[in-house]
Amino acid sequence: MEGYKVVLTADRTLMSNYGKGLFYGFIATSPPKGYPLTSPWLLFRFVFKPVKAGSDGKAVLAPQGLRKIEASLIENGVVSSEELVVSPPEILDKVIGEKTRIVGIEAIDPLGMGPASTTMSGPYGLIHEESYTAWQFRRLVTSEVIQKARNKGVKVVVGGPGAWQVGLDVMKRYGIDFVVEGEGEIVAPKLFKRILEEENLETPMRIKSRFDEVPSIDQIPLLKGATVGGVVEVSRGCGRGCRFCAPTLRKLRHRKLEDILKDVETNLKFGQNQICLHAEDILRYGSYDFTVKHEKVVKLFQKTLEAEGIQSLGPSHIALVSIAAYPKTAKTVVEMTLSKLNQQWMAFQTGIETGSPRLVEMHMEKKPYPFKPSQWPEVVEQAFAICADLNLVPCATIIVNLPGETEDDVIKTTELVEKLYPYKSLITPLLYVPFQEDSSQKKMRFIEDAKPYHIELYRTVWKHDMKWMKALAEEYSRGNNLVTRFFIKFFVWFISTYANKHATKFFEEKLAEKRKIKEEIALIPSIKV
Repeated sequence: MEGYKVVLTADRTLMSNYGKGLFYGFIATSPPKGYPLTSPWLLFRFVFKPVKAGSDGKAVLAPQGLRKIEASLIENGVVSSEELVVSPPEILDKVIGEKTRIVGIEAIDPLGMGPASTTMSGPYGLIHEESYTAWQFRRLVTSEVIQKARNKGVKVVVGGPGAWQVGLDVMKRYGIDFVVEGEGEIVAPKLFKRILEEENLETPMRIKSRFDEVPSIDQIPLLKGATVGGVVEVSRGCGRGCRFCAPTLRKLRHRKLEDILKDVETNLKFGQNQICLHAEDILRYGSYDFTVKHEKVVKLFQKTLEAEGIQSLGPSHIALVSIAAYPKTAKTVVEMTLSKLNQQWMAFQTGIETGSPRLVEMHMEKKPYPFKPSQWPEVVEQAFAICADLNLVPCATIIVNLPGETEDDVIKTTELVEKLYPYKSLITPLLYVPFQEDSSQKKMRFIEDAKPYHIELYRTVWKHDMKWMKALAEEYSRGNNLVTRFFIKFFVWFISTYANKHATKFFEEKLAEKRKIKEEIALIPSIKV
């Protein structure tokens, strides 16, 4: 079998359309062991169903990042479209052959070290087992088909948002030749070209993109195929400077409207009629300061909605401060979208992170701008109220164990979550994860190291989510495949009944246990020297 010169792929948790429910991808941050309803037997049948491929082995859908590398390699003349394939992991034996020189693998959370995986699984999470993301990445990279090809001289290259997790020790254990860390549109073609020209390169090798290798708007190529979830990149980077966040480290760029629309058309052409406009804050499209350019944002949605065949449209992320400061823009684009497509609501990811103005000022002082850090709790509540009026649904995170966190900070976050109870939304607490090793910051196990005030926060978040989970699952799953919808509804029913009883009992017992320990410590007489 000849195969393709360059094969691009990703593991099963990424190469799936999640039954037309993009947000279900976060289930992969849980472990395959420990939760009965997230067992591989169930998830791989009902949620992580493999993407389809043609007789030529080419995937109908692929992660947006993998599509960008595909386009970069072709546009830079490294390989032709006939020499490259983006393929699902299940059929690699059909596309890797005698002509294959490189296998490129996208990694988003390869070792389960991201905030969601760290919270749900691994040594610090709810269940001390490795996450689906870590398990499936290892299973793919160390698979017989890839390592057999590597033994014949094929080079294995890993890149993507999770590349920072893969150090030299992991590269040696897993059989990885190169890791590309950072934006890959310029760096990857250079590396692939050197490999194909048989340049003598030392391996294993980690390559970080330099400042002058960060692609400009014109160097971000157009998609060659449809993406998982219909994700279309609108902007890259953030610029608000939060110290714990990876996207803010990237230079802020907004793509040209005509390029965005071409990527939308490409998705529709290949049958992906659900479009997700991706940016760290969709309302800041076209703005290089912290203002919202109303006309540009409205035009973005207006033109996207004009694309023939589009059935649903939503943003990946919106900053709460943009909603609070510019409610007119939020109202215009949401009403326009819901009325045109007959959608019930739009969901988006966002970060509350903390209810403590002190921590906001310490770690994310530009996050509330144009408001002050002292106003952050009011900004969040105001934004949630606006969202409720507009049928916008925030899926928000809060961060536990931020550097410098005190009991008072956590109490303030708990108080803020209590105020958000009336608003339809989901809130998820995540452990703080530094993107660089921080020896000064003590790592925290989500349950075992939680103080009583952390448990109180978890209980408050759980109560909030239990109020809204059933309705959200019912409404969100309407656009899913029937099999996926059935599973999700059963999954949520199980959580809201059986799991809720156990969780409520668990919180009460933990609080009682920790209060008892605190009281016993207080009774120990101090020793005077």
